[in-house]
Formats: sequence, structure tokens, C-alpha cells
Amino acid sequence: MLRYRLGRESDPFYWLYNSPGWLTDYDPPRQFPFWLNIELTNRCQLDCFFCSRQTSRRPLGDMSLETARLIVTEASRYPECGLRLTGWGEPLLHPQAGEIITMIKKAGLPLKIYTNGLALTPELMDTMIEYEVDDLQFSMQGLTPEQYEFNRRKSDYGRLRANIEMASRRRGERPRPFLSILTSVLADEAAKADPEAFIDEYLTLVDKVAVDLTNLNFVSEVDRVKPFLDKQSAGLSRGLCVDVFLALEVKYDGLIQFCGQDADGLEEHSLGYVGAISLHEAWHSRKMNEQRDRVGRALGHETMSVCRNCYHNTNKYDIFKTRA
Repeated sequence: MLRYRLGRESDPFYWLYNSPGWLTDYDPPRQFPFWLNIELTNRCQLDCFFCSRQTSRRPLGDMSLETARLIVTEASRYPECGLRLTGWGEPLLHPQAGEIITMIKKAGLPLKIYTNGLALTPELMDTMIEYEVDDLQFSMQGLTPEQYEFNRRKSDYGRLRANIEMASRRRGERPRPFLSILTSVLADEAAKADPEAFIDEYLTLVDKVAVDLTNLNFVSEVDRVKPFLDKQSAGLSRGLCVDVFLALEVKYDGLIQFCGQDADGLEEHSLGYVGAISLHEAWHSRKMNEQRDRVGRALGHETMSVCRNCYHNTNKYDIFKTRA
């Protein structure tokens, strides 16, 4: 469920979602990814119920400015590639987040930032306004303060709401950053609250609101999660993976991977390191093409540790399948 305040054409990435090769006719893959998913840090203030960080064994760390610069320099040769600050941490916790955001936008690259919203400050918001960050997306769970704080342990709904209001107020009538909210729900959460009312409420503050389905498959072995597995609504039918034709992932230490669902940086999902191999080389590498064969052209999910828990299908992109 997704609704725009001013229509889908107002989305700063509407052009990308209407690009040749997005979701249809994407094979063979184009010269460079549609998206580079950049993990500035894997540190986070929260202990979310659904998140694979709770089982991750990877050391905590932040991306160096040099690694960020190498990524930006190469990506700037492909101006139709978008960068997303995301991953297994809160990007705004990076001590030089503002500097990296400025670097990306000065290079002329499209930028989307995913944030839990708690580390957003007026100073960071002003930087995003000044350099016209394309999209600032607040990630939530549930449809009520109680549902949110159940899913997002150690969080503070009041603080998040205040920061969204601050972002909306400081941006004012400017077109950028485009402000969006994505929340997800379990079946009983959707039954106990009204998704349409949630959307109506937040469209007074932001430009886009989406309600998705919470996926617990990646943490199904965690004891505190097990009692809730029958409450998830996400479908469990296999589908061909489109993400291996759309995006590359870069961890905070420069590790390049073909799947962002790996919270541990496992070798089986890895393609090399920034600085030792170019992103273009990783995108067209033998190992990347083998993964496209495995899960993008066939249903070989059971052969990979992360893929066997993945039931993501292209229905999450349905709204963009109709071309303008």
C-alpha cells in the first residue's frame, strides 16, 4: 500500500523506475547498477525485533572517507546510477555523515537516505536541504506508537515524530529533500489499526507513505521471534530475484556484495573490496553472473545461506511496473 501526496510523478526517482531495464527486460544487465547500496556504518541505536543485526557476528565500524570517495568517484561516471545510504546500521550515526552526503551531491549523484530518524539533527537536515538530497526516507514499524515501540526496541516514538515534524518544517515548500515514510506490519497489527488512517496522518508531513509487510524469515531461529512467525503476512512463495540485476551492495569496510541481506559479510556473497576491484568489474564478474544464473534465472535459492530464507518477489515494486 503506497500513496503520494502529489502523485507518483513527484517521486524524485520516478525517472529511474521508468528506465529501460527496470523490472522488465533487465537481462542481460546494463553497464552499471541502477542502485549502489552503501552501508556507512553497521552501528545502530536500536534492537529491532525483525532485524538480522541481532544475529550478526560482524565487528562494528564506520566507512572511511577514502572508501566513500572511491565509490563516489566511480559512480559519478554513471550519472543514471542512484546511491542509497542504507545497510545494517543507521547511516546518520556516521561521524562524517554530513561530509559524505555533501560529497555525493557535489558529484551530481542521485541520493536516497534510509534512516530510523532518531539521529537526525537540524544541522544534518539543513545540509540535506542545501545540497538537495533527493529522498530522505524514515523507516518505521507498525501503525501505532505501541506497535512501533514493540518492533523497534530501545526506540522512542515521540522523538521520531518530533524529528519528522522538524524535517518537514525546515524543508517547508522546497521540493528537496523529498520526504517519505515506510512502515511494515504483521497481520495482527494491520487488523488492530487502520493503514489508511496512518497514511492520511503522515501525508500531512511527508510526500510519500508506504505500508509493507514485515518479514521475519531472516530471523526465524531467534527465540523471541519464533512465537510471531505465524503472524507475518509476507508470502513464502519463491520468485526469481530481480535485485541481482538492479543493485550492488557495499559494506562499511568496502566489501562489495551481491546481496544486502547478508548482515555478516560472508565470503559466499562477496565480490571483492573497493580499491582492489572496481564496482564495474564486480558488477560484470563471473561470480556475480553465476549468482544471476542461480537465483535470477533459476530458483536455486536453497544453495545459498541468505537466499534460502528469502521470499522477496517483484510485487514490492508493482506500483512502478506501469510505465508513464
